[in-house]
Amino acid sequence: MNDLYDDPWLYDLQHDGYRDDLGFYRRLAEDQAGPVLELGAGSGRVSVALAAAGSPVVAVEPHPAMRARARERLAELALERPALVARVRLLDADARSLDLRERFALVVAPFNTLMHFERLEEQDAVLRSAREHLAPGGAFACDVFSPRFAGDGVVRVESEWSGMTGSAADLFLWQHHDPVRQLLVSHHRLDEVDSEGRLHSRRARLRQRYYQRFELLRALRAAGFQDVRCYGDFERGPVLPTSAVWAFVARG
Repeated sequence: MNDLYDDPWLYDLQHDGYRDDLGFYRRLAEDQAGPVLELGAGSGRVSVALAAAGSPVVAVEPHPAMRARARERLAELALERPALVARVRLLDADARSLDLRERFALVVAPFNTLMHFERLEEQDAVLRSAREHLAPGGAFACDVFSPRFAGDGVVRVESEWSGMTGSAADLFLWQHHDPVRQLLVSHHRLDEVDSEGRLHSRRARLRQRYYQRFELLRALRAAGFQDVRCYGDFERGPVLPTSAVWAFVARG
């Protein structure tokens, strides 16, 4: 089965309309007033939003298909918004071994980017790299989902996506949770019926190593960050039992 990042069309179908985090990262970029380094840029959703707000962005993405989709997105904007496109530099690089020899006012790892690194040494390497790329007075920000799971292996229909492809379609999602490894594997299947009544399926899988809140706080401090703060939403509210996301801001 393909990784979800090998199918940017299916990825964007589900996530391109997500806007909850954009204000959080835009406000941070405005406060820091300098260039931004984005780790795990994906198909460019956050990069474009930051560049649209006036920030120069270096966007790092190691997956070829996602990087190609980000380039397509920028190409689509080139005629109408050339200044925006000029502010985005898209790089083929890995956050674990990044060495750009540049410093940034803000480094971000949005939309669960840190959850793609399963081993502790990988997580430590990414956080160290993020800190090493901060300019004096710089900030690092990231978000991860809080680990609350539905029934293991239970199939649900993501009904809001039905018909978005221009034909009869259903998107199915089911997840398998390994609490020992703190690993969540999500399976995505899009079933479409064409005009002749034939069924076509696209399938992809996503692996995410989730965090406990204090675990990530400790990891950030161990990487050398200071004044590490965790919020329970993108409006910088307190962490609550009902918080679906944890948003972190740390200083170098």
